[in-house]
Amino acid sequence: PMEATRSRESLLAALQNGVGFHNADLSPEERGLVEQAFRRGEVKVLVSTSTLAVGLNLPAQNVFITAEKWCYDQRLGMPWKTPILHAEYEIMGGRAGRYGAGRPFGRSILIAASAFDQETLWRRYVEGEREKITPQLCHAPLEDHVLRLVASRFCRSEAELAAFLERTLTGRWVWAEQYTLEEVAARIRAAVQRCIETEMIAEQAEGLLTATPVGQAVAAKGITIKTAQELAHWLEASEQREWSPLDLIFAAASTPNGRMLQVMLTVKEYEHGGHPEALKQAARGEPLEADVPMNRIRNCTMMPFFEDVRAIKAALFLNDWIAHAPMRDLEEQYDTMAGQVLSAAEQVAWLIDAAAAIATARGMETDFVEALRRMSERVQRGLCATLLPLARLNAPSLTRAKLLELEAEGLASAEALQAIPLRALTKWLPEPDATRAQDWAKAQGTAADGDAAPAIPAPVSAAACVLVVDDAHPGEILLDGARIELQEKQYRLIRVLAAQPGECVPYETIYTAVWGDTIVENNQMHFQKRKLLKAIAAICPEHAEIVGTIAKRGFKLNLTIDEVCLKEAAATAAA
Repeated sequence: PMEATRSRESLLAALQNGVGFHNADLSPEERGLVEQAFRRGEVKVLVSTSTLAVGLNLPAQNVFITAEKWCYDQRLGMPWKTPILHAEYEIMGGRAGRYGAGRPFGRSILIAASAFDQETLWRRYVEGEREKITPQLCHAPLEDHVLRLVASRFCRSEAELAAFLERTLTGRWVWAEQYTLEEVAARIRAAVQRCIETEMIAEQAEGLLTATPVGQAVAAKGITIKTAQELAHWLEASEQREWSPLDLIFAAASTPNGRMLQVMLTVKEYEHGGHPEALKQAARGEPLEADVPMNRIRNCTMMPFFEDVRAIKAALFLNDWIAHAPMRDLEEQYDTMAGQVLSAAEQVAWLIDAAAAIATARGMETDFVEALRRMSERVQRGLCATLLPLARLNAPSLTRAKLLELEAEGLASAEALQAIPLRALTKWLPEPDATRAQDWAKAQGTAADGDAAPAIPAPVSAAACVLVVDDAHPGEILLDGARIELQEKQYRLIRVLAAQPGECVPYETIYTAVWGDTIVENNQMHFQKRKLLKAIAAICPEHAEIVGTIAKRGFKLNLTIDEVCLKEAAATAAA
């Protein structure tokens, strides 16, 4: 069952009348329900933010578009209304009457309040031209781009960096008009020097540039150097001390990459919400000596800045989230929405995972690194540590709500799952997932018996597997006994995932396995994933979601190790 949220009752009432609404404040399950109902025609009217129109394929017959949108101004630190772009109008209007989608006719409609508005909108969006493309590379610190180019081994010297960057849109449209070639070279040299000073890049003989282990970790996780420095500072201050989950969560939320503009914070809530005081109360009794973000707030008597309070609010509700607070209670207590909580959880989990990668690269203690990784998973799933082993089964029915229900019934431990009859367990779980849970529980009991050496698992029979990937037949896979033909890139993708079933395979691992040293755009991974799932859905529609995405981290094969048979080629196995 889906967790109860503030939007749930309103959404159910609207859906019963053939009307739906869709925005980022809904949970993913709620958004999926609305999308399915709209595709099936059960929802006749759908009210949504512009994100739905831009990002999802939901054709409609009539699309009503408002000519204004809310955007966040980084300089002012506040949202304001601005006209939509011509390109945005075309994309949103393109949802109407899409060819091949069963809509023989469609139209997009802009509402004009007066004849003057009618003329203005017509000239702007119908007769007008699209805005010029704005290069984005020049808006971010150049050292972040330099690090990623060097870490990918695409550019290995200042000369190669200059040759590449000068060919970009920023190089041709912005730098060419503002700087001389000498000034461009100086900017690149300064960016390289900043990377060297922050120990992200090392300069070898003859000017050869290589990424350090920390630089590789930072580039692989997609965070900025500034964020990496702040995370590294927390790691250095915390490796040898006791720290709380709230301490780590707030440290991640306080970084530049941790800014959560999606988390609502009104001026009234900023001034009177009491979030800084709540943080101090939650950390009462903890040592104050460490120079970490939480202690800076605790040691300060002045009101924190607006964005700091937003980070405090997010840290507080995520701290309650991993302590099993119901979503409905979080929404009420913190005046937030389920979508905001889940989005914040993904963002902070990503940053804590990046912190673990940096700690590994710096050679920090194994127990410390494992504690960081466990915290990343807890924040991602919203669970305490004791429920993680059961959650890692990735059974479809083992949602957070179901795991909390099992915990309340005393059925979340290996001992309890072994003791309960399978038929009784099916009261809470479908039989396949109940069987999987009991198999896991029995394995835990076997591992804990005596001091005997662990038994070596018997080879898995291909006939008993759901998925068979055989290097002897690289153009195809077997799924539930059905043969599915794949192109080379899709086979490589399913193969690297089959090597770690049920686990998140990082994007960098997938990239190397599929493309090797070839440089392609990152969105190619998602493109190949879509092609793979399309080929699978055509033959085995019940497995249309066999590959899932872990936001900002990688892909995961939604099968257990017992359900996958990977037959490696002799050369591969020998290697």
